[in-house]
Amino acid sequence: MLFFWQRVNKIIKEMHRTQEWVAEKTEIKYKTIRNWISTDVLPRVDDGVKIAGELGVTVEYLVMGTNSRIPKEIDNFYMKYKKFSIVLEYLELLNQEQREDIEAFALTLVEKKQALEARKHTKMA
Repeated sequence: MLFFWQRVNKIIKEMHRTQEWVAEKTEIKYKTIRNWISTDVLPRVDDGVKIAGELGVTVEYLVMGTNSRIPKEIDNFYMKYKKFSIVLEYLELLNQEQREDIEAFALTLVEKKQALEARKHTKMA
């Protein structure tokens, strides 16, 4: 059971979040979560599903350390990009026009990077 909470805390740390954040997002009292952790008790299934959902993993992963129901490609994608979860949360707060502005800005940055790389390859040739 301790592995469940170790995994939860590891993901929380990787997401730059807190247990309080998980409590708020899942609508589970922080005191309850702290009690489960300190007494090494697994949450009820419905609460485990809420926790896993907010952390972007499966309950199976939190309990067993495996994601056998998630195709490996999706699991790899999640592990690669979960560091951007906070950015995605902020983007959700923006309206469509603001999101389009950010998309255009990102595209400009990518184009600049590609141009610099192209110049490097030209100089090397």
